[in-house]
Amino acid sequence: MKELNFLQLQDLDKLVFPEEFNELSLDSPALSFVSDFKDHHPSLLTPSVAAIDALEVMRAGHLNAVLVIDSGGRFTGLLTAEDISYQRVMQCVAAGLKRQELIVGDLMRPRNQLKMLSYQQVEKSSIREVLQAMRRHGQRDCLVVDVGLHHVRGLISAAEVGQRLHAEISIDEAPTVAGILRELAPVH
Repeated sequence: MKELNFLQLQDLDKLVFPEEFNELSLDSPALSFVSDFKDHHPSLLTPSVAAIDALEVMRAGHLNAVLVIDSGGRFTGLLTAEDISYQRVMQCVAAGLKRQELIVGDLMRPRNQLKMLSYQQVEKSSIREVLQAMRRHGQRDCLVVDVGLHHVRGLISAAEVGQRLHAEISIDEAPTVAGILRELAPVH
């Protein structure tokens, strides 16, 4: 029998992550940036989780986004770091909600407001092309769906792409009629 020798962990030994081994660029395949749920379990919360607890979970896990499922396990929405930001929480408080009573369901983007790209499109695209599409449609996060099987396969987050490319990726929200009217309304 072979005898194995344990070594002492050195101060110079550090954790490594998959992105440290890839030479990624804007021309890399978009699938390199998909958090593919076929390979990795998505991070999940339920709508009833307190917003303060959700924020802690996201910070502790270094998560840019989590999927929201109901008690029956059905996908109901998406909660991003932006959705649970201080500014967004203060908007809710200004609208009359109590900060300590805010829950994920108050802040998440419901399923019917989410946009997606087909897995088949993403499979044939560079991340540059996907980011351009996300910019055109004001989508900072994009679900990737296998339309043939009706499976939500993954998520592309502009914030995560930026982290992995060590670049600032900015995507402004697409203008809405309500937003344009608010900007044009006279201030009293």
